[in-house]
Amino acid sequence: MGFFDRFKDKKGKDQQSPEEKPAERSTEENTDSIQKGAYPAPPEADTMAVLLLRRNIGWDAVAKTIENRFGPKALVFVDNSKPNAPTMLVQLEGVEFWCSYLGMPHPPRVYDFSQIKEGLFSDEEQEEIVRNQAFLVLAQKGGGTDLASKRNICRLFTRLAGTLMELEDAVGAYVNGAELLVSRRLYLKHSGTLEENWNDSTYFPAPLWVSLRRGKKGGIDMTGTWGLRQFGLLEAWFLDNETEWPELFQRLLFLSIFQITEKDLYKDQDTIQFTPGKTSIFKELKGALFIVESD
Repeated sequence: MGFFDRFKDKKGKDQQSPEEKPAERSTEENTDSIQKGAYPAPPEADTMAVLLLRRNIGWDAVAKTIENRFGPKALVFVDNSKPNAPTMLVQLEGVEFWCSYLGMPHPPRVYDFSQIKEGLFSDEEQEEIVRNQAFLVLAQKGGGTDLASKRNICRLFTRLAGTLMELEDAVGAYVNGAELLVSRRLYLKHSGTLEENWNDSTYFPAPLWVSLRRGKKGGIDMTGTWGLRQFGLLEAWFLDNETEWPELFQRLLFLSIFQITEKDLYKDQDTIQFTPGKTSIFKELKGALFIVESD
């Protein structure tokens, strides 16, 4: 049995892990799933991340960390039949998460962390992540059936991953749905803010679930999101905008939070004012929302 075959549920139904094939997406993919009149679309049901460690600390250290934080009843199922890849089922507030441990470097053929150009990390932190010697796979299988349940799963997922990021030898995390690499330092910062706001059900740690990217297409500068699609939402991109990067970052972050928490949803031809007297319009094209300042 291969490692990822163990992410089948206990009834034997196949549940393929995203780790088996790296996600190479574009804004043009899966446009049929987000159609006019059916927005937001169903989110991606599965939620997954890889946590990287600087050394092989052993399975017992991981299990003890979870047990100390959430109590022994949180560990509802443990499988040690594969000593090189032990697995446990963790239950938080009725939601089940798979956690598997491999005492080996994460294979670059799956995700080459050295080639990631943007994310939440410094150059030194990325180098430490690349030198990882062990990793954990966290997965919640099939629970994200609608935006509210996906949002709840991601909050619980952040709490669990944040607990494991407290391990002294943790160095970072890779969030599959956003193709986002995060250092231990910044993961703990944002998961800590979630803990401070845990009783506010509308608070969502968007920086850990939505990547912000910059690039060019046809000579035009573009700055936008990468990860809203996992919530059934269209990615949002600014075109040829002269606004400084920090302010664009904040605008995209707030746009993401408002939509994920369902405070507001933006569609084709909607308008928005980021500054008084300047109206921008959303234009849907090839599976994304482009934000253009109107004349």
